[in-house]
Amino acid sequence: AEHFEEHLVDYTPESNWGNWHAAAGLSGGRLNRFNTLKQSKDYDADGAYVKLWCPELSKVPAPLCFQPHTISGAERQRLGCDDYPRPLPTL
Repeated sequence: AEHFEEHLVDYTPESNWGNWHAAAGLSGGRLNRFNTLKQSKDYDADGAYVKLWCPELSKVPAPLCFQPHTISGAERQRLGCDDYPRPLPTL
């Protein structure tokens, strides 16, 4: 949590410490498992937030910008994101 306290622009102890505590499964309640793809589609339907922080995806339409690794090679070149990194393999 100290790392985020130092680096987050919107850090507040009231929300951040409690959220990290719960996310780590230490609260004794349910463990939240976020589905980032669903969250992206629900709260960033047009991909504006993704494109703000990943400008290399600026020409990629939503919802493809949420899963750029699924775009074919030719389409990646056409959209200018052919050098966007592929996801790491799951072990």
